[in-house]
Amino acid sequence: MPLSSPNTPAAFRRILTRNLTLPLALGVASALVFLSLLAYLASEIGHVQRSDELLSQASSAQRLDLDMESGLRGFLLNGDERFLKPYEEASARLPPAMQRLKAEVSDDPPQLQRLERIEALQARWLEYARDRMAQKRLSPQSEMNAATGRELKDGVRAEFDEFFRVERAARAERIAKAGRNTAITAAAFVVFMLGTGILIAWRGRRDLVGLSGTYEGAIEEQQRQAQALQAHAWLREGQSRVAQRLASEQELTGVGHAAFEALSQYVGIAVGALYVPQTGGGFTRAATWGWSPEAEGRGQDLPADRTLVAESAAQRRQIPLAEVPPGYLKVSSALGSADVRSVLIAPVEYEGRLAAVLEIGWLRPLEPRDGELVAAVGNVLGSSIESARYRQRLQDALDETQQLNEELQVQQEELRTANEELEEQSRALKESQAHLESQQAELEQTNVQLSDQTEKLEVQRDQLREAQVALEERAGELQRASRYKSEFLANMSHELRTPLNSSLILAKLLADNPEGNLTGEQVKFAESIHNAGNDLLNLINDILDIAKVEAGKLEVRPEVTPLPSLTQGLRSMFEPLAVRKGLLLQVEVAPEAPASLFTDRHRLEQILRNLLANAVKFTEQGSVALHVAPEGEGRIRFDVRDSGIGIDASQQELIFEAFRQADGTSSRKYGGTGLGLSISRDLARLLGGDISVQSAPGQGSTFSVVLPLEYRAALAQEPLAMTPATPATAPAARPAPAATPAPSSAPPAPAFPDDRDQPADGRRTVLVVEDDTRFAAILFDLAHELGYRCLVAHDAPEGCRLAFEQLPDAVLLDILLPGDSGLTVLQKLKEDARTRHIPVHALSAEDRAEPALHLGAIGYARKPTTREELQQVFSRLEAKLSQKVKRVLLVEDDVRQQESVKALIGDGDVEIVAVAEGGAALKALADSVFDVMIIDLKLPDMQGQELLQRMAAGESRSFPPVIVYTGRNLTRDEEAELMRYSRSIIIKGARSPERLLDEVTLFLHKVETKLSSERQKMLRTARSRDKAFEGRRILVVDDDMRNIFALTSALEHKGAQVEVARNGVEALQKLEQDPDGVDLVLMDIMMPEMDGHTAMREIRKNPRWQKLPIIAVTAKAMKEDQEKSLAAGANDYLAKPIELERLFSLMRVWMPKLERI
Repeated sequence: MPLSSPNTPAAFRRILTRNLTLPLALGVASALVFLSLLAYLASEIGHVQRSDELLSQASSAQRLDLDMESGLRGFLLNGDERFLKPYEEASARLPPAMQRLKAEVSDDPPQLQRLERIEALQARWLEYARDRMAQKRLSPQSEMNAATGRELKDGVRAEFDEFFRVERAARAERIAKAGRNTAITAAAFVVFMLGTGILIAWRGRRDLVGLSGTYEGAIEEQQRQAQALQAHAWLREGQSRVAQRLASEQELTGVGHAAFEALSQYVGIAVGALYVPQTGGGFTRAATWGWSPEAEGRGQDLPADRTLVAESAAQRRQIPLAEVPPGYLKVSSALGSADVRSVLIAPVEYEGRLAAVLEIGWLRPLEPRDGELVAAVGNVLGSSIESARYRQRLQDALDETQQLNEELQVQQEELRTANEELEEQSRALKESQAHLESQQAELEQTNVQLSDQTEKLEVQRDQLREAQVALEERAGELQRASRYKSEFLANMSHELRTPLNSSLILAKLLADNPEGNLTGEQVKFAESIHNAGNDLLNLINDILDIAKVEAGKLEVRPEVTPLPSLTQGLRSMFEPLAVRKGLLLQVEVAPEAPASLFTDRHRLEQILRNLLANAVKFTEQGSVALHVAPEGEGRIRFDVRDSGIGIDASQQELIFEAFRQADGTSSRKYGGTGLGLSISRDLARLLGGDISVQSAPGQGSTFSVVLPLEYRAALAQEPLAMTPATPATAPAARPAPAATPAPSSAPPAPAFPDDRDQPADGRRTVLVVEDDTRFAAILFDLAHELGYRCLVAHDAPEGCRLAFEQLPDAVLLDILLPGDSGLTVLQKLKEDARTRHIPVHALSAEDRAEPALHLGAIGYARKPTTREELQQVFSRLEAKLSQKVKRVLLVEDDVRQQESVKALIGDGDVEIVAVAEGGAALKALADSVFDVMIIDLKLPDMQGQELLQRMAAGESRSFPPVIVYTGRNLTRDEEAELMRYSRSIIIKGARSPERLLDEVTLFLHKVETKLSSERQKMLRTARSRDKAFEGRRILVVDDDMRNIFALTSALEHKGAQVEVARNGVEALQKLEQDPDGVDLVLMDIMMPEMDGHTAMREIRKNPRWQKLPIIAVTAKAMKEDQEKSLAAGANDYLAKPIELERLFSLMRVWMPKLERI
């Protein structure tokens, strides 16, 4: 059949009619098919809903069956009738539920039979249950075979499982059948619709092609003309923008930057570089745009060949790089970086000469018009570049001319100065010549006299030489005597300090009574032994001080010494002694006295302590006073006055001699060695001052110390001229200026009134420790709004004092406090049993969350904070205070270990959730919140380190404080890795339960006094040990068994493991046996076979032990002994007898920083 021409109006109307009628008919057919499909699906959904309802009823019946079993089991275990309530309710509801199920499956005989079997099994189990309950009521302790009930319940569960399986299979079959039928219907309909649509489209396209052909030619021609005009206008606009930007630039860098900025705004370039030719060949980079820091760091210069820039310049043509490889060049911004996709390298010419080369990059593919625009702006850019380079050359020439001019002026000035000096020298030479002529005549006259005097001097010289030889021999004898004396004192010190060392250490351990097994009287005995040993040690030190001063070996260490701090310390030391004797102690500082002086504070305190101790000792009633005032220019005077027995004038010089006292008879009333005043005068002279005394028997004494305000070594051995001290009996002789008392020790008041003097009245009390007064006031007002009683402290000491006195319910603690850090306050609160349970929330402007949370803080807020955030802080504190049950997550695969940990930390207010695998732990953390988490490192599905890493990587919830509790010894690397997630690492051992209980109570904020007496004893035992020493291996090298026993006892009480070597040879053998096992060495010096110096040198020769901490311990206390030890390889030095706290402090400093509990 021939096709009709589509060019007539009738044909066009036929096309429209056909294209509208057929789609409408197809839509009606589609609606009918869709309605039929919906009716079918509704029928199938009804069957599926019936299956779901049946499964729900069966599940309810099964739960009732389980409730019956649970109720019976609870009653049989506890004998409590309350546990039978679930049993009775379920037994009443189960038969109707089973009847409803049977009615639902009446059309399914197999399922009906299965339900009848379940009813029969339940009936048999009910008879069994009644027998068990009757027997339990008759005989609570009787045992009955539970196998019968278990078998019946297993049968019921099996029948229920089969019932569920059959119903689910039937439901799945109905769903699958409905899906198949729906898919077949939809596919057939889609095929029919596609076929019809294709036919309509084919007919319509054939008719419309003829209509569209007529218009295409005219439209295409019009588009080509419009595009040409647009391209031309676009190029002109680009040239205009670039020219406008370049018009105001004077320098080459600014020209390049302006051109790139204009191109970036117009064609979206992402990166660019401008290279200009150099005079000697090659190119240098003059300007860049959008370069990354790495690209900027590359060299500025390019060679004259072998580069695309040089190739473009040589051929005077553009080189497009449509696709550049990844990493060719990166574009950076504040948000990130990306690779350039296309690059264009183009020469820039000016009047036929090469002016520059552009290298431009885009983040999009290169377009043809990009190159046309770059070529169009080349003339404008070339002109600007040449102008900028010309201006630069003019500026360089001007700078060079100015520099030459300045150099010429300097040379002229130097020549003028040299000419004047030459003229002055000429005049001086003429005057000198005349003077020399007159001197020559005088010398000739005196020459004869000198000849006579020379003969006499030769005779005197011979006599002096003989006397000098005699003096040198005498000096040698004195030096030998001094050396023998020093060696004797050092040896005597060693022999005295060695037994005294072990006595002091053991007495200190007994006095501390860490086990709590000594009576109060026994502790006093131990303290008396320790005090007597310290008195003996002070006597030894006094003797050595005298020897050092005489030998000139006492070292002076001057420092800035504040007077208020010095006097307050002396007041605190002697006030209890004065009060005990009924004396009045006065410490006065004149108003005109300086705030500080520069001297050796330790030696000055030693002088004043000796004088004040003598004043208190020799005064039975009255007063003792220390008065400080300036003394002339650059000096200061310390007067120690007393109303004691006084000193006769004939004895006033003897008391300053060593081992001499005013009353040295065997019947003397006052004890002492007579060394204090002798040492004090020597020390005062060593500091550049002196001591004088004014006294009369029965009228008291005044000892005056005058020192320079600034210590200078040149004045050290020249005693100052002393102004006589005012006698104690004549206060009017020199009126004392109005003195100001030493600073009071009263606690500081808060910047604004708080609630410390108000009763609690049932309110919770919160302590705010914050140095910022305004922020503290904000917290104070917010606490009142929320119904709290609020206390305020502005520094660490006041915060600790209020916490221990008031025992608040919660603490808000700033970390950055003046003086001591807030972390120190937090540590003190958590170390004290009275305040350990108080929840502390930290606040700080710096990120100190990790150490604060490790020390036991419940939260951390970063300043500045909003009011809403502060309210959340109080809400967190309130939630912690109101929390009755604390939750612990225990990750341990060993069931026995789980039970032992539960028995250790379990309590009525502690819920312990135990899991055996890491995956279960992660699920528990995702589902609920825990206060603390205890994990073992060896788990069935993953290692503990992997579990911690996955917990840290999770973003949904922050994990609680973690305690690692493992039986495996860890390497240093493993410890360092674990310390990233947990600061509490406990190695299972004899003392590990105490440490675990201590850590758990810290994070759970439990009140220690409410624990059982056994647990309180475990906590005291745990705290007598030190985390820094727990598990550390210390090598003690000493040949004296008394010292070994004392040091071993002290270190083992701290939790350390001690290895012993008797000399240097054994020490090296111990280290060779376990090169990486020793954490620190305590090295005695005087030992047989190999002494400590030799042993330390041998240890340092081995590269493995270069960083092994060594603390030298010796009974010799001379300065050269310390220097020898440090030179031999010791990290630090201690003199016997060892002060335990100083030893422990040094060991904490030098031991590796990994902390193991």
